Amino acid sequence: MSEKGTPTSSLASPAEIIALDPKAEAKLRRKLDFLVLPIVSISYTFLFLDRGNIGNAKAAGLEKAIGLHTFDFNIGTCLFYLIFILCEIPCALLVKRFGFWIIPVSVFSFGIVTMASAFIHNRAGFYATRIALGLTESFALPGINYLLTRYYRRSELTSRIGCFLLVAAGSSGAFGGLLAAGLLRLGKIGNRSSWQNIFLVEGIITAGFAIVSFPFFPADPMKTRMLTEEERQLAIARIYADQPEIKDPKESINRTLIKRGIFNPTTMACTWLFIVGNSSVQGLGIFLPSILQVNYPDASTIRIQILVVPIYITAGIIALFMTIGCIKTRRHFPFALFAGACTIAGYSIWIATDSTFAKARYAACFLNMTGGFTTGPVVLGWAASNASPDTVRAMVGAVVTGFGGFGSIAGVWAYVQTDAVTGYHKGNAFNLSMSASLIVVTLGLFAYQWYENKRREQGYRDYRLEKGGIDQLGSLHPSYRYVY
Repeated sequence: MSEKGTPTSSLASPAEIIALDPKAEAKLRRKLDFLVLPIVSISYTFLFLDRGNIGNAKAAGLEKAIGLHTFDFNIGTCLFYLIFILCEIPCALLVKRFGFWIIPVSVFSFGIVTMASAFIHNRAGFYATRIALGLTESFALPGINYLLTRYYRRSELTSRIGCFLLVAAGSSGAFGGLLAAGLLRLGKIGNRSSWQNIFLVEGIITAGFAIVSFPFFPADPMKTRMLTEEERQLAIARIYADQPEIKDPKESINRTLIKRGIFNPTTMACTWLFIVGNSSVQGLGIFLPSILQVNYPDASTIRIQILVVPIYITAGIIALFMTIGCIKTRRHFPFALFAGACTIAGYSIWIATDSTFAKARYAACFLNMTGGFTTGPVVLGWAASNASPDTVRAMVGAVVTGFGGFGSIAGVWAYVQTDAVTGYHKGNAFNLSMSASLIVVTLGLFAYQWYENKRREQGYRDYRLEKGGIDQLGSLHPSYRYVY
């Protein structure tokens, strides 16, 4: 690497790739786990906390206070995800173009809008804040996912993605439930209702953390100050080692690579799997307090909030072990199948029982959330581990999580208030059918990648080397092997 930090061609030499010191790599990996993972995990935790607080606010009387009617809550929640879907791909390209400093700025903006949600008085204000939240979050998830692909090898990605996603989802769900229960117990503070305090307190915490974290947020490994010059060279060399056919570890954006990042079998299959997982996680994340109110009609609002906590903690821990299993076995499809089996079992229990089986239905919530939590990081890691070169990696994270937002929209409309009397039978039946499709698509993607690897081993893809642009073939290169 030059004194200005520009990568030199020596980094791409096979000799240097082979000479990578495993001990130096392990030391660098530990440093990255200490410096990168905590800050991105906490950042996304606060985003997830603020995103999910709408369910707690709903249980605390938001709808009645601002005059929302039958489907107004669902529409407002849907607007958040719609904006998120529309903006995520261009936002991911902006992060790649201008740098990772955009992420803490988006977290700060998200916190400010969350605080503003405490002062809405009508449906229009509710809709406006949900749209603004969707826009500000569009930078974070694809940006963090892309950041991790710049620091970690393919074999290391899934567990790290799992770490930040599951820490965010699990801790925010548990902490959000406890915080909401505490604020509900306090009741009104001044002239502000409990639901307003939920937005205000969580927004202040999020914006405050973003300000504090900004100077410490990791930059690209080619520029970051948190690594020494030797560590930066090693970090870049690790990217080359995973895909030795590339010449530039961070090539310019072009339309061909953007299209390839969107329209390839792995991305499209993983996008559908993420849609399925999102339908379960986001639907339950928003409506779990309402679902538990149906299950325990005599329980107080505070008790309902507390009942949510162990579901998130248990699901987060189990799902984290599943992502660790991915890195140990270098396999994704068995753990995706496990996730599908959990959700199929959970939703089947809800459909097959009535309100007299409250304990069985409560246990089913653990299965549903565990399956949903496992699906997200496993699928996102599966997609990112098979994406190359750099522009394709940036696009894949945005496409999978962005279009995966359609699952969130489906989850929002799966649970409508008019279906509460049946125990949300329609919503559970919908998610059951989605879970069944997860099994089918997972097996299909596994079969495709296994077959493609075999064809490359037999030389059937060597013709691609006869064309130009070999350095940008990435995952299409004959020497590249899918990690399924």
